[in-house]
Amino acid sequence: MLNCDYTDKTVHKFYDSCCEQDENVNLVGVYPENKIENLLRCFPTNTWTQFFIPEVVDIPCQKPDIEGVVSVHSSVQIISQRVIKTPVVTKDGKPDYETTNSECTKLTGRKLVIEGILHQKIVYTAAVEEQSLHSAHFMIPFSVFIIIEQGTPLSQNFKIDSYIEDIFTCRLSERSIFKNTTIFIKATKVC
Repeated sequence: MLNCDYTDKTVHKFYDSCCEQDENVNLVGVYPENKIENLLRCFPTNTWTQFFIPEVVDIPCQKPDIEGVVSVHSSVQIISQRVIKTPVVTKDGKPDYETTNSECTKLTGRKLVIEGILHQKIVYTAAVEEQSLHSAHFMIPFSVFIIIEQGTPLSQNFKIDSYIEDIFTCRLSERSIFKNTTIFIKATKVC
């Protein structure tokens, strides 16, 4: 085990062979891949983004140590959206909407900024003789953007659909868990 004081207040012993996938963790909230593919086929649009939220969460001090993670329950709550003005590449003093960066992204002068909260409940067996089940709840805020059509009004509203594609989790220590949640968000103009 490795000692690590990463919070400046607590010292945990971390496993140097962390993230061994010997635990069979039940993941609740993950959307099936084929349903996202169908969604994109039925409603073709380029207004979507994918991102991930890596995090280390600590079990609250009033709860017992972790023996093993049983399940992770996750959901996404969208709390706000807004269209903002952004820079546009210029060429010879005029807007150039066709120039792309290395990710093939074009700047249109408009982005849809989306803020949300990743709600999570981790259920685990306690490192006590009776191996009782316990849970800890976490709320992780996030903010992402989607480049949208040039000239989109700043007052434009969108229907935001969010899908959890994957959750990776592993126990780092008796008190800490690493999680990485991959999220897909699609935005559709509201007429």
